Amino acid sequence: MMWFLIKRIAFVIAGVILLSACKTGQAVTTVDLQEQITQTMQAVATEVQLTLQAAVPTPVPATNTPLPTATPAPTETPVPVSTETSEPTVTPAPKAIAQMVKNTNCRSGPSTTFPMVFIAQQGESLNIVSGTTLEDYVIVENPADTSQSCWLWTEFVDIQGDLSGLPIATPPPTPTPALKYSLSFLQVEPCTGWSLAFKVANTGSKTLQSYTIVVTDQTANQTETSDSNEFSERIGCKVPYELGSVDPFKSGFMYANDFDYNPKEHTLLVYVTICSNNDMEGECSSQGFFITP
Repeated sequence: MMWFLIKRIAFVIAGVILLSACKTGQAVTTVDLQEQITQTMQAVATEVQLTLQAAVPTPVPATNTPLPTATPAPTETPVPVSTETSEPTVTPAPKAIAQMVKNTNCRSGPSTTFPMVFIAQQGESLNIVSGTTLEDYVIVENPADTSQSCWLWTEFVDIQGDLSGLPIATPPPTPTPALKYSLSFLQVEPCTGWSLAFKVANTGSKTLQSYTIVVTDQTANQTETSDSNEFSERIGCKVPYELGSVDPFKSGFMYANDFDYNPKEHTLLVYVTICSNNDMEGECSSQGFFITP
């Protein structure tokens, strides 16, 4: 671009000189050659400056435009792998049954010195919940209260099933019996209604002062309850003398009263509780048995 302008200036100057020479001999207006060259040069310089200004681009002010921030790719949340283990399958212990061959008292321990829990009746099937360290006892569930168990003598029991998978129980400490006595059934008495007469012998060291008798007639499906603070004997439905207690090594009498029918030849479950104080207070002991008058 610059070389082109220089050439142009040279051509202008040359043209001026030639025009001046060609007009020799003619009447011309005197022209100051120097002044024309100066004016021409100024015009050319102005044009060059304008051309250069047009050729140079107008600078654009820099702007600090922030670069777009890359959006991170979403992180995949790992799905937790279940580490839960399945519960092991518990194989239930083989079920063992005590099939009752004869009525037997089931007690809180393996002897008659322990309180009776219930009477296991002939023909009943009882769940055996534990073996014991004694060969002639097992522990069975009370069918009337499955949270309760007791020691059952196996003399009159047919054991069915396998006892090997059951726990083994050891006998509890033998209690010192507070009361000891023996009972015997005498007869059915037709006095005011029908009554069952029993004799009690005190074989312990404490006086017997009150009793309760609960009789369940399994033939008639009826239950009668009697209680008293007296151990007097009846003779011909009369009481010749009163006996308020039974001292050690003495005997007395007890009656289950108020049957409105004759229970003779019925199967009766008798449950007797005797205490050392009146009104069933103090230390008490119970016995149960079956009779068929």
